[in-house]
Amino acid sequence: MATITTKLPQVNRSRFLDQSRMSITVFFRALRRNRAGMIGFIGLVIYAVWILIAPAFVPFDDNVRLDQIAAPPGSRLVLITRTEDAERFRTLSDLNGQTVGVIDNSSGEAMVEPYLDQGAFEVETERFSSGRGIPDLLESLAEGDVNAVIVFSEAVRQYLGADQRAEFANLTVSNAELGAPHLLGTDTQGRDIFSHIINGGTTLIVTALIAGLLSTLIAVTVGSLAALSGGVVDNVLTAAANLVLTIPSFPLLIVLASLIRLDNSLLLAFLISMLAWPVLMRAVRSQVLSLRERDYVEAALALDLGLVHVILREILPNMMSFVAINFIFAVTRAMYDQVGLIFLGMVPINDYTWGVMLYFGRTRGTLFSPDSASMVLSPIVAIALFQVSMVLFARSLEEMFDPRLRTAK
Repeated sequence: MATITTKLPQVNRSRFLDQSRMSITVFFRALRRNRAGMIGFIGLVIYAVWILIAPAFVPFDDNVRLDQIAAPPGSRLVLITRTEDAERFRTLSDLNGQTVGVIDNSSGEAMVEPYLDQGAFEVETERFSSGRGIPDLLESLAEGDVNAVIVFSEAVRQYLGADQRAEFANLTVSNAELGAPHLLGTDTQGRDIFSHIINGGTTLIVTALIAGLLSTLIAVTVGSLAALSGGVVDNVLTAAANLVLTIPSFPLLIVLASLIRLDNSLLLAFLISMLAWPVLMRAVRSQVLSLRERDYVEAALALDLGLVHVILREILPNMMSFVAINFIFAVTRAMYDQVGLIFLGMVPINDYTWGVMLYFGRTRGTLFSPDSASMVLSPIVAIALFQVSMVLFARSLEEMFDPRLRTAK
């Protein structure tokens, strides 16, 4: 007896490992055969790394910089000197013992701070003063009061571009790549949009996943229960689903958002899921009504194994592809509902998400500024690519769960 009891766990563990290995093999074979599904899977992996790991390496930029407001993609700090000093002053280390001009409330201050603490050079600071600080600094540089100026590259385009002022004729850019570039530009407060895109997807995606999971669980449970129970239970549950279907969900969400303070992601996910389950519930009910006529389901019911066993062990595995695909579409709908509520200003802004970026893009006039278009376009592209990845991945899921769709190598 002792020998048998010690070997049973090993047999079960070996069987579990074999089944897991087989499932993984089927998964990747299906992905290899389905190119669109592979692209979707890679996209979802990228988004998983994006929302879980990337924020640790790209911190959220919350520093207001007046001189960098709504700068276009690629803009960065540059070093401006007089033409005769361009070769001599190319880096901050070259400016030891000199005087450097920077704008107050700009990233130039942070850049020169270590050198200032070491006493490497003196710093002259000008206030932005509604745009007057930069030309004042450039005038000081042209007159020889300072030896170099650190400004945002937008100032180069404005003051040293094609229409360069006569008083700035002896000024040139000695280092056009002094600071790191803002890949997607800056928002209406001079903050880096790229950092907002990296940090703004976690709450939105997690809330959509929770809402999609809840609505799918409710639909599968209620639909299976209605089909297997029949009679009064079936009539009541179907009537409840029909009632919810007659109510326009998004307008109702707007009304609820005006009555309830939706400052909790779980509460928002719960409300979205409570309005999203009826469509899938009716489809699941139809599927279960068909599956209940199968011999193995009738045998389980005859043996009185219980509804939980019948649903989880006999019925659910045979409609897993249908449920998984509808879960993906439920997540898609939940994300759109969130973004819609945030865009209309119906949800308190507790976290800076992609939806909040769209809201500020609407309220702060960036829709009418070409330089700040990326503040609106970036979250739209991020949301759209996430949805496309999920839809493409759904194509592989159908093949994975349905053996009839699998083709030979």
